[in-house]
Amino acid sequence: MTTTQSTAVTNCEACWKEPVEGVRVTAAGADLLCRPCAVGGYPRRVDLFPPFGIYGLTERRIEMGKHGSGSPKMPPDPGPPLPNPPPTPTPGVPPV
Repeated sequence: MTTTQSTAVTNCEACWKEPVEGVRVTAAGADLLCRPCAVGGYPRRVDLFPPFGIYGLTERRIEMGKHGSGSPKMPPDPGPPLPNPPPTPTPGVPPV
């Protein structure tokens, strides 16, 4: 009797819909597939869309941050400086 762990694959790795019914052994490892995907010879989705591969991200761009342009920079025209000291609020009048 085989027990299924909470981290075990229960859905087909090709269609991600049907329950696993068979195993296809390849040079890269074992693929857990449903019968229609195994008969059709469909590849696993992880092979078609590898992590970071679908967006063309490289290790360098990942390390640089969200946009790949380095650290944030000040805008070209930051506007007038803030008043120093800050103005005191007027009681009973909400700030604008």
